[in-house]
Amino acid sequence: MSPVLQPHVTPDSFFHTTSPQPTSANAPRAPVLVYFISGNPGLISYYHPFLTLLSDKLQSLSTKQEKAHAFHIHGHSLAGFEVLPPNPPTPEHYHDVEDQICFIQNQLDTFVQGTHTAATSKPRVILMGHSVGTYIAMEVIRRHRERSSSSSAPIDFDIIGGVLLFPTVMDIAKSPSGKHLTNLLYFIPHLALVVSFFARILTTLLPDFALRTLVKCFMGSPPDQAVETTCAFLKSKKGVRQALHMAADEMRTITTDKWADDVWGISSSAEEPLTRMFFYFGRNDHWVAEQTREEIIEAKGKGDGGPRMVVCEDGLPHAFCLRHNDITASKVAGMVMDIVAD
Repeated sequence: MSPVLQPHVTPDSFFHTTSPQPTSANAPRAPVLVYFISGNPGLISYYHPFLTLLSDKLQSLSTKQEKAHAFHIHGHSLAGFEVLPPNPPTPEHYHDVEDQICFIQNQLDTFVQGTHTAATSKPRVILMGHSVGTYIAMEVIRRHRERSSSSSAPIDFDIIGGVLLFPTVMDIAKSPSGKHLTNLLYFIPHLALVVSFFARILTTLLPDFALRTLVKCFMGSPPDQAVETTCAFLKSKKGVRQALHMAADEMRTITTDKWADDVWGISSSAEEPLTRMFFYFGRNDHWVAEQTREEIIEAKGKGDGGPRMVVCEDGLPHAFCLRHNDITASKVAGMVMDIVAD
């Protein structure tokens, strides 16, 4: 089977490949597949600069370390956030967290099938997520392990690692922003509908240049890429309502720890295949309560050989993809190389 995916960057998808030169001591290996899961709002175009920099840094590190690793790096907007209208159009449906987990699982299966050839070894996958994308990643890992043990997966592959950035994997409603959103939802039960209605009026009345100026001022003059993505999000048919519909479900869904140790990357036996997990927490993250972060680290990050849990000391914000792509890509590239190290 020939790969069906070609390198591309579109408003709804991203796919890059790296191909460092093999050394005399290291023959070329089957590419490691890196699948990125965005946060909410789930537009992959927010992450285009980060993923492009990550591709460059992985290629540079692989060549520099003479590892001859190649990577396929892919991400897709979450369901309901697509900027380009599907053909034929999808029914008017707003997706909750469970829908997104199923959507990503199907996207991942398609990605593996589209890049795997019979001549290569069993595909190796690294899941990477940001914000609610980290919760989705943990659930995908859990379900993949369950279906792999029952031989029900459409294609056999290993999830060898996870990189979870500013992870909202527990008790999101206890975070500062979670508390604010919960209060708003209590006082305005139809918040998603109300806000999307005003967004539609705003984008209809304002010409494009005025909308871009307003967005730029509101966001504190971010790079043009982020401004254009936000304008496309506001003007999309379902995006604003989808984001708030999903956010409300996150408050109900992301609560206590739901996973066994193996999903966290903690092995219960020497023979058990281990998914190498990296958790990168922010300080004063408005979507992760300080107490929640410390409880996770205390419960899951203290043992030897388990998940690596790091608290950022560089002042990176939760929304790193707006202005801090270079430093984040450097950190993440190091994590990925640790995962694939022999």
